Amino acid sequence: MRQIDLFTKRARRPTSPKEFALHCALVDTLKVSMQPGWHYTHIPNGEERTAAAGARLKRMGTKPGYPDFLFTGPYRGVFWLELKREGGTLSRAQLDVRQHLLCCGFNYMVAMDLADAIGALKDLGIVRAQVSV
Repeated sequence: MRQIDLFTKRARRPTSPKEFALHCALVDTLKVSMQPGWHYTHIPNGEERTAAAGARLKRMGTKPGYPDFLFTGPYRGVFWLELKREGGTLSRAQLDVRQHLLCCGFNYMVAMDLADAIGALKDLGIVRAQVSV
């Protein structure tokens, strides 16, 4: 089954179950290991929607290319995290947003697996250092 892309209105393959599983594994880890004062949200730009729902979100300001997760925390801490399945690549919109976020001085990472994502979150003090994958 193919899904309609929110911005191009073209059919595309749905998100890989492997990428979905990676997202879920990360969230399960976050639920038990977040440091106090940190919050996160997932930015759901890619799932299947009706054309009406897509148009409504676009009208409300949803933009393509933003990373999957946004973390905010103490001392103006902001971290953007894009998760890709093994062999996945960034779209043109994702490359453009990555460049913008980095130029603005934000922490940003593309992780291909859970260990890389958790390692970065540990390094930034977002999750407890004792967490292991």
